[in-house]
Amino acid sequence: MNDMKSKLKGMTLLSLLSLGGCAQLEQAPTVPPLTLAELRTELSLSEQKIQLAMAQQARQTVQQQQLLTQLNTDVVNMKESVNKVDSKLATLPAQPPKPPAIPTEQCAAPDQGHTVDGKLLVGEAEWIWVDAANDAFQARVDTGATTSSISAQEITIFERNGKNWVRFFLSHQDLDDKIQIEAPLVRHVRVRQASADDLDRRPVVRLTVRIGDMTEKAEFTLKDRSDMTFPVLLGREFLKDIAVVDVAREYIQPKPKLKDVK
Repeated sequence: MNDMKSKLKGMTLLSLLSLGGCAQLEQAPTVPPLTLAELRTELSLSEQKIQLAMAQQARQTVQQQQLLTQLNTDVVNMKESVNKVDSKLATLPAQPPKPPAIPTEQCAAPDQGHTVDGKLLVGEAEWIWVDAANDAFQARVDTGATTSSISAQEITIFERNGKNWVRFFLSHQDLDDKIQIEAPLVRHVRVRQASADDLDRRPVVRLTVRIGDMTEKAEFTLKDRSDMTFPVLLGREFLKDIAVVDVAREYIQPKPKLKDVK
């Protein structure tokens, strides 16, 4: 009986060992070896990868060398520029040169009462000489007025040598007597008064006047200015191209006097 049990145990153990060996063979199957062609393909791919890596490293090395060469060139050029600047600075005098003296005859000061370009300089009020009246009068300089004006009363138009003339009396609060003036009639103008809507028709005469050292023939409208501060008003037509106005000053030009007759 005991021998039978022993045999059964031995057979059971042998069966288990056999089953275990089969199970291991199924879990780890054998891998077939590579063929010679496959080995050559693998080696060729590996060589290509190595060659590509070496070529890329070579390109990077060349680029780095080019950058270093350019950097060295820039440094050399910069040093040369600095040396040139230092050389120029070394030649400069310790003190800045003095500006050259300009002879006074080449840069003469403008005459008194004139601008640099020779135009007459006038203020807001000036003395003006009227040849026909043989006297000087105070005049207001007004760039807002187009035409000049002179105080006139008892205006009479008459004919002389076939041409129209005007006779009028210059009267003002600063004058003791009226001054008779005769002058050629140029035309009539219509002027709108600031305090009225109607147009005022005024005669225009041409008079020879002098202000400062300038003598001009100018047109004047005739209007009674006896109640105004100035008997004469100088407008833009008289001032343009010959005078510059400084409204902050008065009587820049001297009072004209009667010229000596030689």
